[in-house]
Amino acid sequence: MAQGDYSEEAFLDFLRQGAMAGAIRPGTARARKKAADQLLVQLRSYERRDLRQLDVDELCTRFHKLQGSTIRPETLQIYNERLKAGLRDFFSWADDPNSFSSIEGETPEVQLVAARDDPGQARAREELALNPPRSPHEIFPVPIRENLVVYLQNVPLDLTPQEADRIARVIRALAQPVTGE
Repeated sequence: MAQGDYSEEAFLDFLRQGAMAGAIRPGTARARKKAADQLLVQLRSYERRDLRQLDVDELCTRFHKLQGSTIRPETLQIYNERLKAGLRDFFSWADDPNSFSSIEGETPEVQLVAARDDPGQARAREELALNPPRSPHEIFPVPIRENLVVYLQNVPLDLTPQEADRIARVIRALAQPVTGE
């Protein structure tokens, strides 16, 4: 990580090395890298050389125009916030590595959810973090009882209420009848 280098390559290296060096929490670095991997494919050449030239909001607009309905607006907003936070940390580090202190960007709600997880849910969350699917936004964990989480995958972004009811009917058909009925 070269001081004063504001390129895309230096930023991605900062996310990797910052997590390994303990300057950024690994989970935060992974989340920011995921956002960067998704959004930075739309960079123009001058933005790749100097990320200070980048307007993240405008980048997200470009990304949304090209991706259309394949990405949910709330997901794009999260990517936007994570990339902005990552860039703020990166610029702060590149300007003065010796006085660098991460702004992190972890939300208290995320921390509260992680604290409420029972051991089974925590293991499932850790497994997803360590072995992420190719498209993590397409997998939905559904805790149904203690130590049992069911994962829904390939749910379309434009799911209608009728389609959701159809899926629910299939799930109901799989349930074992209650004895005494």
